[in-house]
Amino acid sequence: MIIGSSGLVGSCLLDELIKRQDIAEIRLLVRKPISQLPRKVHQFVTDFTALDVASDFFKVDVLYCCLGTTRKKTPNLQAYKAIDFGITMDVARRTKINGCNEVHLVSSVGANATSSNFYLRIKGETEEGLISLGFERCCIYRPSMLLGKRHESRPLERVAQRLMPIFDLLTLGGKYHSIEASSVARTMSQPVKVAGVVILEYQELRG
Repeated sequence: MIIGSSGLVGSCLLDELIKRQDIAEIRLLVRKPISQLPRKVHQFVTDFTALDVASDFFKVDVLYCCLGTTRKKTPNLQAYKAIDFGITMDVARRTKINGCNEVHLVSSVGANATSSNFYLRIKGETEEGLISLGFERCCIYRPSMLLGKRHESRPLERVAQRLMPIFDLLTLGGKYHSIEASSVARTMSQPVKVAGVVILEYQELRG
């Protein structure tokens, strides 16, 4: 199951998972239907306020959480947290109850539940929330600036992406180096063999 499949990383991840021959079915929770999907992709359209889809829909082996919003789209901080943290935790609990043992989360470099920065604090709280649910495998991805073409218009982000090559020279390949969303998605799509909590940053996300 993927939540956030229409976003930058989520859409790339969907493409990667569709290619995998060992995956029999992909389930999506979406606000708007995605067109031209292969037969093995099943989507349920919801506004996430009431996930009244049959509980069997949450019987999946792996959950990918790529959900996120922006302060421009969601200026109210409570509503922002309800999306990034609330929806992610709600779906994760439902899949865990139904036997899911593996979860993947797109977070952010610098995520910290005690941060004074609202964005980084919510990301940190979401990380801690998913870990507390006790999945057998919990993979957390902490990219810095994501590169790629979004479906929605984000002028300031486009400017930042153009400036990133200069900033990247100063990071010396460290965790704040920008990265293509497609690279993050490729890393996420690979089968996971180790148990426990794994946190991946730039150097581990370049594959």
